[in-house]
Amino acid sequence: MTRAGMKTRRALRLVGWNALFLVAGLALIGVVGEMYFRLRAPFVETFRLYAWSPNVGGIFAPKSEVRWTNRLDFWTISRTNTLGFLDREPISLERAAASCHVAMIGDSYVQASEVPIADKFHVRLEELAAEELRHLDITTSAFGISGTGQVNQLAYYDEFARYLRPALLVLVFVSNDFMNNAPILDGLNRGVDPDRLPNVSATRGADGTITLQPPYPPSQSTRLAVPSRHPRVTDRLTDMSPLANWLDAKWRALSTSDDIDPKLIARVALLSRRSPGYAALLDGWRPTTRGHIQTPFLYARDLPPVYEDALDFTGFALDQFRERADRDGAALVILTSHTMGTRGDLGFDRLTALAEARGIPVIDYHDYVLRQGAEPRRDTRWEHDNHWNIAGHRWAAEALLEYLKANQEICTRRKSPTSPPPRPSWLTDYESVASGEPAARSVFDVYTSENTVAYLKSPCSAADVQAQFFLQVVPEDLEDLPADRRQYGFDDANFRYGNTAALAFGGRCSMEYPLPDYPIARIRTGQFNPEGDQIWVAEFPVGAVEGAPSP
Repeated sequence: MTRAGMKTRRALRLVGWNALFLVAGLALIGVVGEMYFRLRAPFVETFRLYAWSPNVGGIFAPKSEVRWTNRLDFWTISRTNTLGFLDREPISLERAAASCHVAMIGDSYVQASEVPIADKFHVRLEELAAEELRHLDITTSAFGISGTGQVNQLAYYDEFARYLRPALLVLVFVSNDFMNNAPILDGLNRGVDPDRLPNVSATRGADGTITLQPPYPPSQSTRLAVPSRHPRVTDRLTDMSPLANWLDAKWRALSTSDDIDPKLIARVALLSRRSPGYAALLDGWRPTTRGHIQTPFLYARDLPPVYEDALDFTGFALDQFRERADRDGAALVILTSHTMGTRGDLGFDRLTALAEARGIPVIDYHDYVLRQGAEPRRDTRWEHDNHWNIAGHRWAAEALLEYLKANQEICTRRKSPTSPPPRPSWLTDYESVASGEPAARSVFDVYTSENTVAYLKSPCSAADVQAQFFLQVVPEDLEDLPADRRQYGFDDANFRYGNTAALAFGGRCSMEYPLPDYPIARIRTGQFNPEGDQIWVAEFPVGAVEGAPSP
């Protein structure tokens, strides 16, 4: 071998060894990094159970565990209360009536999954008030579910908060609330048909009048059929690896892409083709991946028609809350988040214009934090998440305390309601079914009506309804069965809590399932565990009861 060849061989060997050391070093760094993040994180996946209420829509399953993390800043484990919210157990009606009760209503900022319940702003407010406004005897509660706006949240007041007769109703307003209040923008954001949203929503009639619309069950909500996005190669890796998730979050923070979002563009095109009304509202709007749907409310002086429409829906929601507060003798105030900015910022000014026209005071959270010598968009939030950190919640409590100190008449000279609050529908509906005689008694009491079978249990928790239910229906005439079921002699259905009209509010579980539309001879039903073993079973004749078409 020539001298030149030997030099080349040595050089290649050196490069090879260097490459090997580099790969080994990177692998070691990866292993150490992965071990660090896994040891640092008590868990890596968010977990929660949802239920669905025909009067409210999607909500947490009451008395269930919620694990919440962005795998970077926070790992919280909390339990929902008997009403399905991340809060302490609701106080008694007697205690609420004797105190100056303050009810907070909002979205993820009130849900506040990122901090322990003890650190949430409404709990901090109660603690601060006990020290500085003891004579007012202030108590608090919170009703918040992520991804909702004031239109959706009207149901939280009607179904839950009103029952506690609050002296002060606090609406926490976040930048995405404008979007969530508008059915078109909310549907585009969720990828769901705007006419069939899973929460209480609003709709505009042909005469321009806006009215409330009940939620659609998850099984009846329709996805907007657009071409699915192929998942990024890194998506699966970030789901599996805390280190990869951290690196991906850092990369996203540095990204400045203004590319057009193809999925949103496809949804916009789909709705525009559906009707001239949708086309007129969506004309001139091109959503981008960086901007997000809510961004124009905050930064665009000239809004596309669909955004002006969203402001109308927000005004409608505030009208509804104003009417409810006046009827029930409660004061009403809006607390903004840091995402809304302060006076002079477009988002804040748009909100205050709507609020002031309705006589609703606005607490400027951004300004309060500035007055404490902090930077609202940096110091109130998590590094990789825009929700309030523990300090952010403390400042929200202090801002509300400042407002209460200046407006103590809210507690001392409360207005009388024009009518007493009715019993909540979740309670009266349960009692209405329970007033009849059950067809069978077991772990659940089973009731039948002309078109449904109902399951009731009290006391009850989320653990009682996590197991799958089964329902076997034997017809009077086997010819009524679908052809593929006649060999078995019965119709068969398996279903889970949360996919039906199911509630466990106030420690009462109630669930209904539709029956087939033919005369029924017998029903066999119960629950079984993941291993397929029966937990309980009940079998009974139906007698004269006939099924009816499912609603």
